[in-house]
Amino acid sequence: MQRRAKAIALAGAASAILVLGLALPAGATGGSLRPGNSMCTDQTRSSSGVSLSGTVTTPSAAVTWTLRAASSAGGNEAQVFQKIGYTLAGTSVAAPRAGDVFYRLCLANTTNAPVSAASMSVSPRTAGSGQVGFGPTTAVLGTEATLCGELTKAAGHLTASASSPVTFFVRAYNGDLSVLRSIRPLTVTTTRVDQQVGPGAYAFLDVCAINHSATTASVSMQFA
Repeated sequence: MQRRAKAIALAGAASAILVLGLALPAGATGGSLRPGNSMCTDQTRSSSGVSLSGTVTTPSAAVTWTLRAASSAGGNEAQVFQKIGYTLAGTSVAAPRAGDVFYRLCLANTTNAPVSAASMSVSPRTAGSGQVGFGPTTAVLGTEATLCGELTKAAGHLTASASSPVTFFVRAYNGDLSVLRSIRPLTVTTTRVDQQVGPGAYAFLDVCAINHSATTASVSMQFA
């Protein structure tokens, strides 16, 4: 398992140009979710519980945040926390049992309008008590919705899939996490990717998926 920082973003057509032109800090999200869309982080291992961060930019938006926990990476998950509202600011969740627990944070747009997601992260509550980066970043994307995530150092092996064709593309970053707009290491419209990306003249990479079709797509992607 490669230790990596992660960044996740979702953007609808109206905000895609803005969001996809900006670097996304580790563990953060940006963009918009259409009604009925959802996304989940990969898993974070922690023995101390977790701290959560998540915000949508419409204070009146009653979106649904759900934290799931499993006893092993990729194992069966159970809901351990849920909140309806626009922010998770200051939220921490105690470990449901002793030992390592694997957590995944999900956001569902349960409103009847698009929402802009400004941030989303899950991290060990005590420094040094866990690790991020287990398993894929996933989403259910409607037409023109976008998922970006899997921020990784310099190079990685990308595996990605979608239930219907979407456009996957890899973005390159400088060491200060500014997007290198002139470099696009990979762009392909498909239902599956399985290939090495990098190294190159950049410090970090992440991957995005845009659903240009009229069919809702379930998307999974992971850098390892």
